[in-house]
Amino acid sequence: MKKFFPSLVLFAILLAGCSRNFAPIELTNWQFQYQNQWFPATVPGCIHTDLLAQGLIPDPFYGTNEDSVQWVSHRQWHYRTTFLKKDLPRGYFSIDFEGLEVYADILLNGDTIMSTDNMFLEYAIVAERSKMQDTNILEVIFYPTAPHDSAALAALGYDVPDHRVFTRTAPYQQGWDWGPKLNTCGIWQPVRITSCNVKRDGRATLPKNNEQKVIQGTWFDNHHITFKSTPDSIGLAYTFFDNGNPIFVKGANWIPCHSFPTLTPALKETYRYLLTSARDANFNMIRVWGGGIYEHDYFFDLCDSLGIMVWMDFNYSCALYPSTDAFLSNAAREAERQVARIAKHPCVVLWCGNNEVKNGWEDWGWQGQYQWTDEQIHELQSGIDTLFGPEGILAQAVQKHDPANRSYVSSSPLFGWGHPECVTHGDSHYWGVWWGELPFEVYKEKNGRFMSEYGFQSYPDYSTVCRYCPENERAIDSPTMRSHQKHPRGVQIIDKAMQQYYGFDSRSLSLEDYCYVSQLLQAWGVGYGILQHRLAQPHCMGTLYWQLNDCWPVASWSSIDCYGNWKALHYRARDLFADTVDLSRWESYYSIYPKNLKLSKADYSVSTKAVDVKGIPSIRVTITAKTYLRDVMLQLAPHIDGHFDFNYFDLQPGESVTATFVPRYECDKAPEAKVVIKTLNDIYN
Repeated sequence: MKKFFPSLVLFAILLAGCSRNFAPIELTNWQFQYQNQWFPATVPGCIHTDLLAQGLIPDPFYGTNEDSVQWVSHRQWHYRTTFLKKDLPRGYFSIDFEGLEVYADILLNGDTIMSTDNMFLEYAIVAERSKMQDTNILEVIFYPTAPHDSAALAALGYDVPDHRVFTRTAPYQQGWDWGPKLNTCGIWQPVRITSCNVKRDGRATLPKNNEQKVIQGTWFDNHHITFKSTPDSIGLAYTFFDNGNPIFVKGANWIPCHSFPTLTPALKETYRYLLTSARDANFNMIRVWGGGIYEHDYFFDLCDSLGIMVWMDFNYSCALYPSTDAFLSNAAREAERQVARIAKHPCVVLWCGNNEVKNGWEDWGWQGQYQWTDEQIHELQSGIDTLFGPEGILAQAVQKHDPANRSYVSSSPLFGWGHPECVTHGDSHYWGVWWGELPFEVYKEKNGRFMSEYGFQSYPDYSTVCRYCPENERAIDSPTMRSHQKHPRGVQIIDKAMQQYYGFDSRSLSLEDYCYVSQLLQAWGVGYGILQHRLAQPHCMGTLYWQLNDCWPVASWSSIDCYGNWKALHYRARDLFADTVDLSRWESYYSIYPKNLKLSKADYSVSTKAVDVKGIPSIRVTITAKTYLRDVMLQLAPHIDGHFDFNYFDLQPGESVTATFVPRYECDKAPEAKVVIKTLNDIYN
C-alpha cells in the first residue's frame, strides 16, 4: 500500500490551484455506501444530508429526531466515484480536495495514497496521466472522530475541559447552547481535477500571487479601515477608524447559518438574505465567531459588496488546545491557508486568535477542577502562548499572508465579565445579564470600551415552532420544545425576566403568546444595552450583540430565526443603529416597564393592498390606531417566509403606519394571505 508521509501531505496541500490551460473537471458523480448498498451522493455535501435525501434517516431538525441520528457519527462512511483517462490533461494532473470532514483515507485504484486530518485544509494528489487506467476509481473512507479524540487524550496523559479539541473540525456541529449535536463527515467542498506542471526534480510549479489579489470595486475602495487598542486615562481603548476618523461599530455575532455548511444554491440564498438583512438593520460590522467554520468566499464577497466590516476569529473557542508538535504544525498550515484565502477580501478589518480561551483559562475554574500539576499548567499556558500569543503561530500567519497588514489580537474578550477591567480595558463579553441572571439595567453600569458579546434569548416565530414541533407537543415543557432549547436554564431565565418586566406568569400564556412576549422581552433587554452603549460614546466604541442568526430552528439569542423571520430584536436594532436615532426618545421609552403600562383593549382599523415590489407580488398594510397600541406585530396567515419593512411598533390614538411585506422567495404570493395583528394590549386584556 502506498501512503503519503506528512511532509508530502504538506507539499500536496500547497498544490491546490495549480491549474494551467486545462479547464478543471469537477467530480460530482459520487456514491456512498450504507448497509452494503451504494446510493447516490451529493458532492459537495455530507453524510447526514445524503442519508436524509435517500430517506434513510428522519429530518434531524424535526421533533426529537436529533437524538435518533446520533449513531451516524459513530460509523465509517465510504464514498466513491470514477473518472476516465481520456478526459485527463497530458502529463501530470492534480486531484484537488477543497475540504474533507475530517479523518479520511483517499484511495486511487485501490491504493491508499493520502490520509487527512483537518477540515480546514485543502488536499491534492498529483499523478501522471500515463499511469492511469482507462477507468479510475477514486474513494474516500471517513472515520469517526471520537476514537481519535480518545487516543489523543490518552497520549496527552491528563484531562482537559473539552475532549473535542484534538480534531480540527467545526466545533459547533458537536453541540452548543444554541445548536444540535450533529457531528457529521463528508466531502463538504468541491473536488476537481486540474492540470499540473512538474519539473524533473518532482516539484510542482505553483501559480504566483494566487491568493494575494484584493477584490476591487467595493465600498472599501474609498474607506481605509484601521484598528487601534491604545492605553488612555480610563484603561485600554478599542477603536476602529475609517480614513482616520473613529467609527462607532454596530452589528452582531455570526454563527454558521446551517448545521451542514456546504455552499448549496439554497445556502447562498440564505447568506444573501441574512447579510442584506444585516445591512438593512444599519449594521456596519459582523463578528465571525470562532466556533464555526472559516466562512466561504461567498460570505466575504457579500460583505465586500454590502460594505459590512468583518471581525474574523480563528476557529478556536471556549477550550484549551493541545501543544503537541503535530497539533501546532497542523494549526500553522491551517492558519496560513485560511489567512491567504480570506485576506484578499477588503471587508476583513481584524483578526482575532480565539473566542474566550483566555477568559476560560482565567475564570472558569479549570485549574481547580482538573488539579493539574505545575508542569501541566506550564505546558498548557505555553500552548496558549505558542498558538495565540502576539508572536504566536496565528499572529505569524497574519504577518506573513495578509498583505494589508491588518491588526491581530490574541483573544476575545480581553477580560471576563467578572473582572473590573471588563469595562475599562479592551473588548468585553458581558454575560452578567443572562448567565448571571442580572437585570437589564446592569448594562448601564457594565459598559465596556467595545461590547463584542452580550445578549438575551427568545423563542423563534411561532410559525417556526410549528415547523419543527408536532402539534401535540406545542407546550413549553414538551420533549420537542426541550430538545430545541439547548441552554440548561433557558426557560427559567426567560420566565424570571418576563415576570420582572412584563408581569406575566409565563405558564398562563399559550405557547404562541409565550413566543411573542419572549421576543418583546429580548428586544427590550438587548435594545436597552444598545442604547447604553450608544450613549456612552466615546468610552464605548462598539456594540456587537449575540447573535444575528441560527443554524437550525431553536430558542436562541438570534435576532433572525433559521427560516429568516426577523424577530422583534432585529427591528429594535435597526432603529437603535440608525445614524439619525433620537437617543433621548429611547431613554424616555425605557423609563417605564411594560408591566406598568395601563393598556386598554386594542382598537384599530386596518386596510391592505396588493403591490408589486421589484416584480414580486407583495402586500401593503395600513393600520390606524383608535387606542394606544403597544408592540404591534404584523404577520401573515398562512405564514410566508420574509418580513415586513416595519414591524413591532407602537401607535398613539389617531396615528397610522403603513408597512409592506415582501416574500423571501418570488414564488410566494403575499397578496393571497391574510394579515393578522397581535399587540401587547391583547395579552393584557
